[in-house]
Amino acid sequence: MQTTPEQPMSEEKEPASRSTLIWMIVIALIGFGFAIFRFVQFTTQEHPLRSVRLTRIELYIYRATGYWGVIVIFLLMGVFGLYNAIKTSRALSSSKP
Repeated sequence: MQTTPEQPMSEEKEPASRSTLIWMIVIALIGFGFAIFRFVQFTTQEHPLRSVRLTRIELYIYRATGYWGVIVIFLLMGVFGLYNAIKTSRALSSSKP
């Protein structure tokens, strides 16, 4: 099967880089940080929506699932970042001679 340089084969992947690792760590920290922050905000207030300002997308999620839905979304963001950071870290360590 011949391919042109503009069309890489499906087996070829972008090599792991340190910048990818750093960005995935940042995403994990933001996700876990916002999850903790929102959890503290929601659990310390009697009426969370009166004193907590939510972004528009958080408000839609809150109305559909309650405050646990907002927290779970941020936790998933943190898990995604952590998983990809570990995956990238392993790829970087295995690629070194």
